[in-house]
Amino acid sequence: MTPTTYKINDQYKGDTFNGVTFTLKEGADKTPIDLTGVSIISQFRVNKVTGTIQQTLEIGSGITLTNATGGVFRIDPFTLNWNTGTFFYDIQITFPNGDIRTYVKGSLNVIQDVTNV
Repeated sequence: MTPTTYKINDQYKGDTFNGVTFTLKEGADKTPIDLTGVSIISQFRVNKVTGTIQQTLEIGSGITLTNATGGVFRIDPFTLNWNTGTFFYDIQITFPNGDIRTYVKGSLNVIQDVTNV
């Protein structure tokens, strides 16, 4: 399985990132993936996929499971107190049976603004 690539829109340094909602589906009939009992982790790394970790998000700490049986979760809003640059991320899900899957990967550019130098 190849993760879906999702590029988060460019964000300004110091601004509030509004978050993003994901709905995971599989198969030709697009059946929602049941996320009941899963753990979800996402890391944002600077400049390359193996770069320094800028932020780690998990359920209850930056990720909210909004509809487990419907496959829906969100990265919650937070303030981007990061340096400028390109940040790479993925979203890894561990299922109750021990299976681990990465469904989403992507990037986020943080741009310098005038007010928050």
